Amino acid sequence: MLTGAVACAAATVMAGTSPSHPEQDPLSTFRASADIVTIEASVRRNKRPVTGLKAADFEIFDNGVAQEIAAVSYEKLPIDVTVVLDVSASVTGWVLNELRRSVRQLRADLGPLDRLKVITFNMRIRRLADFADPASTSEPAFASLVGSGSSAIFDAMTVALTTSVPPGRRSLIVLFSDGQDSSSISDPEVLLDVARRSSPTVAVVLASPAPERSASVLARAPAVTIGHLYEQIARDTGGVVVSTMVGDDLTSAFRRVLDQFRASYVLYFAPRGVPRAGVHTLDVRVARPGVDLRARRGYVWR
Repeated sequence: MLTGAVACAAATVMAGTSPSHPEQDPLSTFRASADIVTIEASVRRNKRPVTGLKAADFEIFDNGVAQEIAAVSYEKLPIDVTVVLDVSASVTGWVLNELRRSVRQLRADLGPLDRLKVITFNMRIRRLADFADPASTSEPAFASLVGSGSSAIFDAMTVALTTSVPPGRRSLIVLFSDGQDSSSISDPEVLLDVARRSSPTVAVVLASPAPERSASVLARAPAVTIGHLYEQIARDTGGVVVSTMVGDDLTSAFRRVLDQFRASYVLYFAPRGVPRAGVHTLDVRVARPGVDLRARRGYVWR
């Protein structure tokens, strides 16, 4: 069984009818008789996406062994976005209004084939809207939200991460929280392990963060700090952490996360020269100086 950023046997990746950038070779229907691993890679220079890259511009090492990249696509696959929102007592009415506005704008920014799911949590986890629900579904529930209770960040993220990703789609999870858990059954180590073994890219929007604080009020020493935990999750999954302060425009933060995720490459390869079972460490490189490359650091094949 394959987990992480891996497609099933005889995988079929359908490209769009025309490339987003004419300088890139169009990706026609790609079929493979072996299991295919898909890796998303964001390549940026001076905070702007680097476009027009081809397979020959990338290198992938799976457990230290160089792999042949079979195909590369860019901005072609539809996107599933799961927004995970902290609505515990630390979230004020002003922030809730900002979150409502941010989610509405995020939905408007999605393409016709993209989908949105909304999950809220305090000490309980609640699904406000699923991928198949119409846009109006979450509005009444959103309007009645009041910040209250403790915060089960780790449990909510574990639920979001373990949702299956359909073949031929990309998955982004956007977490909004102050980063400090106060009631989860899961602990930081469990959350990190789940993130490394699952497919979605994780972006974290931290509200008024104090990165030196413990990520969990229940944690025993040595405590994992907020800064370390969420930066690690973002690095391992190819995502990003955006820090915000009171009064910042949350809509801009959410849009920036989506724009960066959308402007990413998807690399396809069939692992060669490595045992299939177990955890695989990935090292993705690009032959461009002075760029910021973000890509998933591993996957699990079992």
